[in-house]
Amino acid sequence: MPVDSDSLAAFRKQVTSARSLDTISWDASRQLVNPADWPATRTRLIDAIDASSTHDDLKQGLIAALPPAHATDDRHSCVDLLKQFTGLPPTKALRALCVFFGLRAKPTTKWPLPTVSPDTVEAFIQEHLNPFDLLLEQLPASMLDLGAGDLSFAEELVTLYEPQLAMHNRPLMLHCLDRLNPDSQLGGPLHAPPLRLTRLRAKPGLQFRFYGDQDMFALDPLERDQRLATRYLIVTCWAPATPTFAYEPTRISPTCLAEELRRTKGESREVRHGKEHALEVHHAGRSLLFPPWKFDIRGPLALLELMATRGALCVLGAVDSQVFWEILSQLIEDPGVRPADLILSPQTLPQVFGETYRRLAALPIGGSCMLSDLAPLRQSFPSVLRLPAGHLAPYRFRQVRIQRGALFEGIPASSTARRFQGMSEETPPWFVTLVPESISIS
Repeated sequence: MPVDSDSLAAFRKQVTSARSLDTISWDASRQLVNPADWPATRTRLIDAIDASSTHDDLKQGLIAALPPAHATDDRHSCVDLLKQFTGLPPTKALRALCVFFGLRAKPTTKWPLPTVSPDTVEAFIQEHLNPFDLLLEQLPASMLDLGAGDLSFAEELVTLYEPQLAMHNRPLMLHCLDRLNPDSQLGGPLHAPPLRLTRLRAKPGLQFRFYGDQDMFALDPLERDQRLATRYLIVTCWAPATPTFAYEPTRISPTCLAEELRRTKGESREVRHGKEHALEVHHAGRSLLFPPWKFDIRGPLALLELMATRGALCVLGAVDSQVFWEILSQLIEDPGVRPADLILSPQTLPQVFGETYRRLAALPIGGSCMLSDLAPLRQSFPSVLRLPAGHLAPYRFRQVRIQRGALFEGIPASSTARRFQGMSEETPPWFVTLVPESISIS
């Protein structure tokens, strides 16, 4: 039975509306109608049309308009029917029908994703002091470097591992991001030198990407455009920023935190520096300029969640003492190490951590231990980030290894880690390796 013109006009309007309202599905629908995928798509589309609330006359006409599965390139016989139902040329008509009837393309990824299990990673870490050697053992050899700064760690890593991987025809995938705007006059030596960038980009066996002016907690646009992978073999962060990660906002109130920043850092205000915004801080009789987000407090929970949901292995290097103990307070099961509104300091640490503090404080430079040998590990972490679909949550760490020191033989390091060698007034930093796993919900 022919479909009346009013019904056809109404249907065309609905198809046009669905197409314009769901631009993501519309873009992805190209995959559904390519010759290789069309036979499977046709079957799915017929099932979706049959199951829909569309009028029976429309259903019959739409199914008759679909090109046959065995002749996906010969759609001329269906052109008129598809045009009648959608007002579109054949390929766009088929795509529009897929969107209207709710067919979704299988997600494709530009970057290979790790499939290694937490058991395998844990066993590897128990046998190897150098966590980055996992790149030689597992596929893909991929890493995300958070807060990459001057790319000194990236260059050391590439120098050490790219030749070894190239011998086995394996690429090294290294993605780096930093919040500093490359065009900013603020940040000084933390900017990536152009020559270093050029050298990294020129490496033939290196899949290198650098994203400046990029907040590590705002990665959705990069992932949607597939400029970043959704998950890496290793996620690392060197010298996690202070005060950004030196205080946990879930346990320290805004009032207490504001007072502590005034006491330790000095008065601050936002100003203009040339054409850009800056944070002016008055400290010890000097006026200092920083990027405007310098005092943004995210805390260890945000950093731990970000790393755990994007890496099969997490590595924190050159962690200064203030950030280290704040991170540690989140890794231990006992809630007593997370006292409300108590600033962790050399005076309060023995009281808060007890025997764990005494044993870690006695750890020599180069020494290491498993945190689980000192205190039970936290079994579930609260989510403080808005994670996009597909990321793992909730999570925990099944293993945490702590090493004392900035530099270790055979392990690449950042320039910040190397600067610790000349800082006689600074206490030795920490090196933390964490094996995350997701928690199944029954």
